Amino acid sequence: RGRAGVAEIRYVVLSDLHFGASNSLMISVVERSGVAPGATFTADPTTPSPVLTAVLDCLRHLTAGQREAPTLVLAGDVLDLALSADAVAATAFQCFVDEAFAGAGRVFAPAVYYLPGNHDHHLWEGAREAQYIEYLKGLAAEAPMDPPWHTTRLLPDKQPPWTARDLISTLIQRRPGCADVAVRVVYPNLALVSPDGRRSRIVTHGHFTEPIYSLMSQLRQLLFPNQDPVAGGATIANLEAENFAWIDFFWSTLGRSGDVGEDVALIYAELTNPVALDLLAANLVHGLVPRGHGPGWLRPFETLLLSGLARREVKHRTGHERATPETTLSPKGRLGLRQYLEGPLHRQLVAELGTIGADVGFVFGHTHKPFVERWSVAGYPGRVEVHNTGGWVVDTAEPAPTQGGVAVLLDDDLNVVSLQLYRQTPDGGAGSVQLLAADAGDAGAGSGDNPLAARVAGEIDPTAEPWRAVSAAAGELIAQRHRLQAALLASGVTNT
Repeated sequence: RGRAGVAEIRYVVLSDLHFGASNSLMISVVERSGVAPGATFTADPTTPSPVLTAVLDCLRHLTAGQREAPTLVLAGDVLDLALSADAVAATAFQCFVDEAFAGAGRVFAPAVYYLPGNHDHHLWEGAREAQYIEYLKGLAAEAPMDPPWHTTRLLPDKQPPWTARDLISTLIQRRPGCADVAVRVVYPNLALVSPDGRRSRIVTHGHFTEPIYSLMSQLRQLLFPNQDPVAGGATIANLEAENFAWIDFFWSTLGRSGDVGEDVALIYAELTNPVALDLLAANLVHGLVPRGHGPGWLRPFETLLLSGLARREVKHRTGHERATPETTLSPKGRLGLRQYLEGPLHRQLVAELGTIGADVGFVFGHTHKPFVERWSVAGYPGRVEVHNTGGWVVDTAEPAPTQGGVAVLLDDDLNVVSLQLYRQTPDGGAGSVQLLAADAGDAGAGSGDNPLAARVAGEIDPTAEPWRAVSAAAGELIAQRHRLQAALLASGVTNT
């Protein structure tokens, strides 16, 4: 509790800001007329987006007068390194830093958690190598070396030495007035535990809930069935160790790959295109099939057979959640989320915390489609309250009412509330600011009194500032992004 027993916001979770991508509402875009379709706009990463400014004004309003500023948790796809150049993404992110951390109007505490997603996965690769260097520096010369780790611990205090030599720390600390801001890069799961240990909230980006991000694991099982399966089922570490290179290249480093990156980006943008999927499957087989084994005359037949199997597997697994804007979470998405909760995440909770608490919540993004639901999940004593943070990009040329952006707020006791700052409406608008709640008939653990929800609800007036400003700014930019997406589709080029 904070002021006179009022629940204070202790954590703010944001994800899928996609700084650098022109379809992000968090970057300014200059629209031009009288030019060919597809060339009608250019990103301006040096100017803060009106939506960015308005969202931070809303959070500043909610946290004014608290004893402590809230801790910011950035849950992935903050920098879009897949389809934008590093310098563009970094410059746009610095606009966020200047608005959120510099000056007397600082919104957040100087401690930040950064959980890379699929589009900024490369930041984890850089951070983990820097962390390993710090570990080696503190190791005695005669001591045996542990192998490099692919994941961090659930509890940040249990992690090996942190490093400030990561890109996000540098981008923040180089800004005036931000030298004190320390970033901890966590991947892929962060556990927030209440002081009494009764509650835990797991934050992650969420890409491992979709099978395409574990494609290498699936292809290994398909192409090499005689390899020993993982005892007890796949762990978080197994998933990342087998798939990190695939995620890093195809989803996180295309923006730096020159002409090749532009070509592969076409495949990325057309994952429902059969020709593109055939090309992807063929390339994967040629990269995975061992060379030099068996008679040479047999290898073409072996490749042909495996290519057919790989095409079937790739087409089965590459339908991604963002391609289903008509539903909040598709049946395939629900299955993937449930499998992640019951499998790798459950194993990590047991291995690192020793038990599954009675009140466990899950916060993730990735899909760009916010929701709040309570699920009965095998292996968890109580219902799991699931919050999706949505996203800040416009993926389609037509309105997609399932897509919107949320700030997930948590207090000291880890009560959770999803503050929906915008959602696309059928007529192309942004809707009004509101709190999301689980379905009325879905009673269960966590559905009782929530002092944080009561406090935040009492401070929202969609007709007054700063709430009205964020809705107006989002509405204008959504309309603009719809026009730009239509121009891109008409010209046949990707959104970069």
